[in-house]
Amino acid sequence: MTNTTTPLELHACMGLNACKGHDRLGSNECAGSGSCATAAAHSCHTLNNCRNQGGCGLYGTGEEQDHPGDNPCAWLGSCAVPINAERFSTDGPNQGKSVWVRARQRFEERMKAAKRQVHPSPSPTGPTTEWLKANVNADYTACGASGMSGGGSCI
Repeated sequence: MTNTTTPLELHACMGLNACKGHDRLGSNECAGSGSCATAAAHSCHTLNNCRNQGGCGLYGTGEEQDHPGDNPCAWLGSCAVPINAERFSTDGPNQGKSVWVRARQRFEERMKAAKRQVHPSPSPTGPTTEWLKANVNADYTACGASGMSGGGSCI
């Protein structure tokens, strides 16, 4: 008898997980309640290695920036993961607004279409840069050499 484990569903940030136990800690109780991303951390536009791993904001087209955490394939994601609460879109219909809030909205739309129950996120606005530095990685960075993303410059 083979002992297999279910692979984690990859997602871009806190509150964007579709399954129980699919967050960085593996301890969340339901879809939407995970504490952090399972996607490999990356620092800039198109550096994601799978679908749903692109964050958004600062770089990419307006269309790309309107679909954070909802990219169809590797290298088609826009910007860094995880998505800090301070990040905002610089182009498109979400311009000047929170990237994480838009990612959560898109996530909830996908879950509703799939008839899945979603629990509240641990934070209504996503993880702050301070929280990410304390809980994910002290060297956390995000796109934006100007520091506009709140995470520092691309590495």
